[in-house]
Amino acid sequence: DTDGDGLTDGDEVLTYGTDPLDTDTDDGGVSDGTEVLLDGTDPNTPVDDALDTDNDGISDYDEGLLGTDPNDDDTDDDGLLDGTEVNIEGTDPNDDDSDNDGISDGVELGLEEPEGQDTDLTLFTPDADPATTTDPNDADSDNDGLLDGEEDSNADGAWQATLGDTGTTGTGETDPNNPDTDGDGLTDGDEVLTYGTNPVDTDTDDGGLPDGTEVNVEGTDPTDGSDDSLDSDGDGLSDDAEAALGTDPLNPDTDGDGINDGDEVNQHGTDPLNPDTDGDGINDGDEVNQYGTDPLNSDTDGDGLSDGDEVNQYGTDPLNPDTDGDGADDGLEVDENSDPNNVESLPPGTYNGGCSSLPGSGPSTLWLLLGAVALTRRQTAAADQESVR
Repeated sequence: DTDGDGLTDGDEVLTYGTDPLDTDTDDGGVSDGTEVLLDGTDPNTPVDDALDTDNDGISDYDEGLLGTDPNDDDTDDDGLLDGTEVNIEGTDPNDDDSDNDGISDGVELGLEEPEGQDTDLTLFTPDADPATTTDPNDADSDNDGLLDGEEDSNADGAWQATLGDTGTTGTGETDPNNPDTDGDGLTDGDEVLTYGTNPVDTDTDDGGLPDGTEVNVEGTDPTDGSDDSLDSDGDGLSDDAEAALGTDPLNPDTDGDGINDGDEVNQHGTDPLNPDTDGDGINDGDEVNQYGTDPLNSDTDGDGLSDGDEVNQYGTDPLNPDTDGDGADDGLEVDENSDPNNVESLPPGTYNGGCSSLPGSGPSTLWLLLGAVALTRRQTAAADQESVR
């Protein structure tokens, strides 16, 4: 929705004949989306536009139905125009915190300043970090069991924390976009609500083992440092746990894949004894740290080519099923001997920008068709001459 009027670009061009670069195609005073979705008026005819006194994208008539103020473009003072809330975000224009998580809708969407002119600045909170946003319609954006407002405790939109480890104490807020802020193998919600551990400190009891290892592997108390087992190589797994797993208690990365044994077990779910858990030809460490692919899925983008083949053999993007954007998945292009890195190279029957290449089409096929027509004509003529005789 390039112009942000509540209608997709495709609907504007193909269905309604409106301008996808103009919020109010007919200049009648009401946005195209409001005319189509709320008022039922023609977005190409200005005379039927309902009056929108505060220019918030909702007609006065519809504001009466919604209970919003037709003379205030931001009824709930969250920084979002009433029209933005109704037509685009799906938030409640009468409630500055639609999901009741303790953070205003404007902050969740990254607003540094109000969209309109009528917002009460004494009630509006600017986002301190607009690059990070949460979902204003989901009270727990990262599904860790804590409300966004519990995680962003000062409700300013910025995550501020100092993570702790063995010997240091973590302080600050949890990240409402990361279910396991400190990466210790326990969700923030479980740490706060179940185990009483510090969700911004990987080793709450400073006993030498991460909280997740104590809970998930050792069965020890993550708040009691005296029961932590020896971890000779400091990889997050005790020597006892490594003996049970078959890993080397003196080598933090037994399989040499670039991820330590503890992270493989507690964080990624990969095999600490196999450098390439999913067998795709890329080791687990490179998948996680370099390519961003899934070390547990040999074909991360589901295009029919393994991640290893994409990186090592074809030079395609293992995170994009259609590297060249021609409408054909990379796997199909390889199977059909077209180039998955060239938008002009298409397998038969694949469309690209409205032009198609039908199966078997091309110059050679055209000559075959012409030859077949000529042969048919000669055979017909010969048959006619025989019947005359």
